[in-house]
This record gives sequence, C-alpha cells and structure tokens, in this order.
Amino acid sequence: MRTIITNPSGPITLTEIKALSSYSASELAEAAAYSPALSHYLGFHFPAGEVLHKTRTEAWMAAAVGTVLNSEPPERICAFWSEIAQALLRDTFTECFKESPVALFALGKLGSSELNLSSDVDVLIVTQEEAPEHLKALRRFQKILSEKTPFGFLFRVDFDLRPGGRQGPLLPTLDQFIDYYGNYGETWERLAFVRLLRLAGSADVVSQALAFAKKFTYRRHLDYTLLDDLKTLRGKIRQHHAPGDKDRVWDLKMGRGGIRDVELFTHALQVVHGGKDSRLQVNSTGKALDILASTRVLPAEDADFLKSHYWRLRQLENFVQARNDEQTHLLDKALALPPWALEITSHLEAAFEHCDGIVKTLLGSAPEKLPSAVPFQSPGLKDVWNEILQIEVLSRNKERDEQARLQFLHDFHHTLLKQQGDVAKALQHLKEFIKSTRAKASFFTLLVRNKNLMDEIAWLFGHSPYLSQILSSRPELIDSYVYRSQELSKGDLALLLEQLVEKRLLGELINGSHFLEDRNIEVLQNNLSTTADEIALTLLTELKKEFPSSLDILCLGKWGGRELGFRSDLDFIFVSPQEPQDNDSKLARRFINRLTESRRGGSIYAIDMRLRPSGKAGPFVISESQLLDYLAAEAEVWERQAYLKARKLSGAPWDLQSSLFQRALSPADLQELERIRRELIRFFGDAIDLKYVEGGILDIELFAQAEILHKTLQSPGTSTLDFLSVLPQSGALQKNYLRLRQIEQMSQLVSTEGGAKVQINHESFQHLAKALQTTSEALNTELKALLTENIHILNQLDPRRGSKILKSN
Repeated sequence: MRTIITNPSGPITLTEIKALSSYSASELAEAAAYSPALSHYLGFHFPAGEVLHKTRTEAWMAAAVGTVLNSEPPERICAFWSEIAQALLRDTFTECFKESPVALFALGKLGSSELNLSSDVDVLIVTQEEAPEHLKALRRFQKILSEKTPFGFLFRVDFDLRPGGRQGPLLPTLDQFIDYYGNYGETWERLAFVRLLRLAGSADVVSQALAFAKKFTYRRHLDYTLLDDLKTLRGKIRQHHAPGDKDRVWDLKMGRGGIRDVELFTHALQVVHGGKDSRLQVNSTGKALDILASTRVLPAEDADFLKSHYWRLRQLENFVQARNDEQTHLLDKALALPPWALEITSHLEAAFEHCDGIVKTLLGSAPEKLPSAVPFQSPGLKDVWNEILQIEVLSRNKERDEQARLQFLHDFHHTLLKQQGDVAKALQHLKEFIKSTRAKASFFTLLVRNKNLMDEIAWLFGHSPYLSQILSSRPELIDSYVYRSQELSKGDLALLLEQLVEKRLLGELINGSHFLEDRNIEVLQNNLSTTADEIALTLLTELKKEFPSSLDILCLGKWGGRELGFRSDLDFIFVSPQEPQDNDSKLARRFINRLTESRRGGSIYAIDMRLRPSGKAGPFVISESQLLDYLAAEAEVWERQAYLKARKLSGAPWDLQSSLFQRALSPADLQELERIRRELIRFFGDAIDLKYVEGGILDIELFAQAEILHKTLQSPGTSTLDFLSVLPQSGALQKNYLRLRQIEQMSQLVSTEGGAKVQINHESFQHLAKALQTTSEALNTELKALLTENIHILNQLDPRRGSKILKSN
C-alpha cells in the first residue's frame, strides 16, 4: 500500500505495506475472525469529500490485516501507521492555524514513529505569543480529530504532556514552555522529550523549542536523580497499573519486563549518554537500541534481545488493539491466537524475566522509604532543620523530593559532626542553599551519591561563609564544581559574559576549597591569577571580533605579580604596539564596561586603573614606546616602583626593567618612598590590619620593590617572592610574608567581609584560628612575633629606613 497524503508543501509518500486490495477474500475473512472492528470497517462506504476518515480507516484496516496475518513486520506496521497519523495531524493543523506563529509537535510513540493501532496521539502545541484566534483554531483542531462521526473519530488526542500537565495552558507560549521546563521540568519529562518531533508550524518557534528541549533533555553530565526517579516510577507503574488477575492476562505494556520497561531503560541510557554522544539523540526506541550496541554503552547481546523482545510485544499489542480498535495492553491468556502469536506467547514469561533482569542492572528496585527524623540534639539545630523542612518544594514529585532531602540532611549532619565544623552556621548556609535551589532533589541526590563532594560542601558550609555565600547565590555552579571544568560559549557575547562571571566564582570555589584543606598560599595565588588571565584574554579576544585591534593588557599590582587573592581587583592598563587608533580606544572602553557591569553573580571583576601614566588624567591606552619613554624619563619614583610588577597578558614577554633602571634612585627618591610608606601604615587599637600594619604585607612588598629598584637587581619574575629571592638576608621575610598572606586569605574565607583586618577579640578571630588549625591565643602570639621580627629585619635592610637624609631629618 503506497499511500500519499497531500500537504501544502507537496505530497508525502509514506512507508509501504501491502494494500488492503492485495489480500484475497479468504485472507480478509481470516483476519476479520480475529477482529470485529475490521469486519465493521469493511462495510463502510465513504461519500465524496470524506477524505480524512476514509484515509484513516483504510490505512488502519491495512495495518490491522498485516498485523493479524503477520504479513508485515511490526516495525513497518508502526512506522506506516505513525506516518499516516502524522500526515493527517499535519494537514489538519495547517488548515486550522494557517500561517500563525504556532508549532505542532509529536511526543510518545507518535514522536518515535512507533505508534500502535489504537493509541492516543500525544501532541504539544507551542505559540510565539498568546492570541484569541489561536484558541479558536485549537478548538477546531480538536473537534476535527476527536469528534465522533458515523465513521468513528480520527484520533484520541492527548495534550497532557504540555507544560504544567492538565493544569497548564493548552496553548503555552514559547516563554512559558522554556520557563516551565527550565525551572520545574522533571526526569520523566526529560525522557518524554527524547521522542519530541516537529510536525508542522512556524519554523522559528520550532527551532527555538527544539533547541531548548535538546539542552533540557541531553546534558553533558549525569543527573543523579534520573535513575532514582525511574526506580520510583517503575514501582508506581507496577502498583497503579498491575492487572487484577495476573494469572488470566499478560500486561504487555506496564508489566514487569514489558514495553514500558524497555522504553524507560532505553531512554534513560539515551538521556545519560546523549549529551556527550549526539548519535544517541534519536526518537526511535528501536534505532536507539542499535546505537547503544554500536557505541558499546549496552552489550550487543542485551541490545539485540531487548530490540526483538520490544517488537514482539509491539506486535502482540497491535493484535489486541486490532480486535476492537480499542486502547488496551492486556492480552487474555485464554484468547484464541493466530500461530505467530502462539509462538511468541509460548516463551513470553521467560522473555519478561530476561528483560526485567537487564533493566534491573540500571534501574534496580524502587528505593526504600527513608526515616523521617534526623538525630539533632541541640534545640537550635532542630529549629534550623525544621525551618529547612518547611521550605516549599517546587515540584510535582514532592514525595521523592522530601525523601531525598531527608537522606541528604541525615548524611550531611553526620558529615558536619565528623569534620568538627561550625554546625549551626553550616545549617544556616545550607538553608540559604536549599532556598536558592528551590529544594530540587537533584542537588540533594547528587551530594548523597558523591561522598567526596558531600565532604567538600559540608567543609565549605562549616568553615567558609564567603564560599558558602557564592554557592548559595549560584547553586548551578555545583555541576561545574563537581567536574572542575566549564565550557565557554564563544560567539554569544551575552551568554559568554554570564559564563565568565561563573568562571571567576567557580575558580574561587575550587581553589578556596583546596586552600581550606592544604593552606598552600602560593598555589592559591597562582591559580586565581591564571583564572583572571583566562577570563580577561577570552573577553578581549571575543571583543576583538567587533573591534579588530592588536591591543594588549599590561597586568599590574597583584595581578601582574600573579598574587591575586579572593575579592582582588584587577590593576592594569592597555598597551598597543603602535600609536593607538580609534578601534583601540573603543575596544578598551568596551572591555572595561563588560568587565565591570553588574550581572546576576556580580561583575566579572572590579578594576583599578590608577597606575596609568600621569595618574587618573592619563590615557588608559598607550603605545609601548610611549610607555617606555615615560617610565624612563618622566615617571614618579612610586610609579617606577609599581611597574616592576608589570607583565603583558599575551604575546611575547616585555622587558620594562631597562627603562625603570635608567635613572638611579636619589636620596630624595628614597625619602619620597619612605613618606609614602609612612602614610600607608595604619594602626588599630583592637585589630591588626595584616596588609597595612608596620611589618605587614604591604611593608614587605614596598621594601622588596624599593630594594630592587635601588640596586637595579634583575629578578626571575614579578612577584614579591621573586623580588625577595634575589635580596640577601631575606629568607625570614619570605617565610613570614607567605604566612601573613596565608592568614590574610584564610581570613577572607572565614568572613563575609573583605579586607585584611583581623579583630583579636571577635569571634571571627576564633573561626580564623580554627581554620588554620590553631587556637586564637596561639595565633595572636604568632602574629605579634611575626610583625616584630619583620620590623626588626626591615629596619636593618630597608634603604628608605636607613637613608642618611631621613636620619638627618
């Protein structure tokens, strides 16, 4: 039967099966003996103009006869019947909606082109925007398809797979579609979208909806709730759909090892692996099993069995539905069957068992119900836990989410106790985290399954308010945090800017968690600086597509020295090989704006450009030759000192030191540097500012830079440690400097406030000491000793402090 359906875009030729007219009268009588519906339809006489019902009935009869007589394989029967349904739906939709910005999609077996003979057709209609005429067109569309006529109806149409299910709008807009599935979409909906297929309508709506559905369904990393959800779903299917008399009937679809089990198993593997291997992103269950075997995701013998088992069940399903053109999946064991069906059913029980065994290797059994109490002992902790439990779960699977949350809280609590962190504060951070995640079970299940991740997150919540704040404000970073990587979307600037903010936050999360454990300040500084390099270079390269330029960035300050810490600004200026052009200035302004404008996670970085030549009034784009001339002849002594830390972001290394060393430091220069040092030193009665206190971080940095400049010493790099490494008698300063930086950065982590000031008599100092694995008393004593030793060494070595001019004054 070579059926052709007319379509506005031209005729559509469907899968061929034997035409009804090719069967003999005796063959039709044999088929009709098994199918009262076929006997009824054979008596129809369609008037002229009754094209839809005539096409539907004749195609159904051909498929039914082919099934009963086993003259066509079930794969071809289902493909043929699916394409008939798709074509009729397409024609009807086009007639009703005309050129409206509306799109029609198929789901379920219609979407996989594996429709059975009396199934509902699952459809989804999405519109660009709401319009009264669209609802009118929808009512007409439903009426044409579902209205009972003397020739029956065309199809039972199911709209329940739309956003919000039966409670959602029949005609969701594209924005509603994206918002719902983006925020509330669940595992079973991801599996449903495996079989999402375009049928007709607006190309623009189709492309946007399919692009989003692909991201929603196929993700790069495993969603740990997927398998748990499917275990629960299997149990519910078994509970709600199990036939009352299993000895009397076989449930071909919902029974253990039945059609639904094969589909759940196959689609789960597609969703799990399809994000990394696009070959698995196919609608057909049968084709998916072939690909799962070829990609070795599934053993070939298992895939071959499941595929043959699936189509044998589908053939039996078509047979029972062909009897009365009714939607049923139950096969009466006493029913008279044709020989081919008797052959299948003789091995059916064993096949069900085999299928169930394969499916259990992935889905197992439904999870057991978890205990409803977590053993908190103090009233305060119980109060916080009760507050957490009262957070509204935005999910239609609240039972599962509640169980996942209870399991998570139970394990998380015991992890906190073992780590000896601040349990009360950790649970407060956890509460904020759960609120920001909307209490989605995916986060809880991920942490329960990944013990190492559970330990890390518990450690962050129990020890670092700063990192906890990052994670609570951007819980979506968890996925990248787990895999310690992030892919950037080049070409889409708006998306890229959001990802660069995430990259900075992710860098602080990853490196902060390591620093809490190993307290390696050199690794921390290098990694945070590398992250800044990558972000700045990525942004600059992307903006150069709009403003072609050879502009480069000269990193200064902590960035130039590869000594960035948490919350650090970026000090820099722009340099060009030649005289700056208009495009260079435009690029620089755009770079600054994009780097500093506020986004959901804050700006990418705060910046400081006060070190540009001639200060605030100076140009922020300068040629390399102009900068070298300025540093050699005009720069103030403090500028020359600061530019010792300069390094180019990209391109060949650039030697600035020859220009900086052209003028020797005069006694007046040394006096000016000492004046600046004294102005920067700060004293607090109840606190120690690790950066600005005498003998502190800045005092050591200024000494090292002044000494390098004064003695024109070549250093191996631009960091303070590089400078100190070439200075004699500086070993103790190097060790003390690293310790002060370590304490400073740990203080950033255990506090929600920035700065390097530690308050000795505040509880934050106790948290700092605990994070450093010491006591507050011991830390206070150590700090005083460090600063005293530093001052003693600096008074002996610092050329500013030892200047004869200063002594005479």
